[in-house]
Amino acid sequence: MSSRYQVVCAVVDRGSLKAAADELGYTQSAVSQAVKALERELGTTILERGKQGVSLTRDGEQYLPYLRQIVTAEAELEGKRQELLGLSSTDIRIATFTNVSRTVLPRVIRGFSALHPNVHFTLKQGDYTRNAQWVHDGAVDFCFTARGFTAGLDKRMVYHDEMVALVPFDHPLAAKARVTLEDLAAEPFLLLDEGEQSLVLDAFAAHGLQPRLTSKVTDDYTIMAMVEECLGVSMLYRRTVEGVRADIKVLPIAAAPSRDVVAAWRSWDTMPIATRKFIDYMSSHIEKQLNR
Repeated sequence: MSSRYQVVCAVVDRGSLKAAADELGYTQSAVSQAVKALERELGTTILERGKQGVSLTRDGEQYLPYLRQIVTAEAELEGKRQELLGLSSTDIRIATFTNVSRTVLPRVIRGFSALHPNVHFTLKQGDYTRNAQWVHDGAVDFCFTARGFTAGLDKRMVYHDEMVALVPFDHPLAAKARVTLEDLAAEPFLLLDEGEQSLVLDAFAAHGLQPRLTSKVTDDYTIMAMVEECLGVSMLYRRTVEGVRADIKVLPIAAAPSRDVVAAWRSWDTMPIATRKFIDYMSSHIEKQLNR
């Protein structure tokens, strides 16, 4: 729909209300009303109607350059709107952590990029607390974090994940069908570093246990390699170890620690269009994966 500024410029360029109406696809009455509305807004008559058509008044001549600037700006604004709706040359900024980066994001980004090849991604690697803070600070559009770390943010569930035990193949615990937190606390333990708060240590503490910590490691795959070398036992999230070939035994844990991984942001309405579309695409993609 054309603005009143576009309508007036069209009338000036075509020299008559009827010609402008034909060009814009409006009735002559609608064009006349748009002109009168702008004249009321400006508080003066800008077009003079005569037998030879319309012409600018002296005030109209003064206003016309500004009206054309507005029309140009409107066209540029609409072009940018169409660009964003088409997800062209847009950067999606995400704060993530290792588990999500390796098990969820690559496939989702690949599928989304196939649909929108001009979209670019910037990933910041952090932990639950730091990721949420980056959202608050405006450094990223949204983040992945765990439920319970989203104060002041809106969120959407992404997936639920529970922890499993990792022990060397020749370890005595490898013969068990299921291990307990008591079993793991009694062994040299390699702790996954999850940032300021550890869901693993919280689980041990809830059962009155203090594990025999030997190392605190940020990278999941380093932990697997250390378990392979019989440097201790550990716990990692099931999604991390699924499909990974390692010379270790993976066992379920009674009363296993678990987490809800969520996507979190400050305001859905003010997030870039591309980011909202990506979150919707990701949610649908992950839901299909889990239902297979």
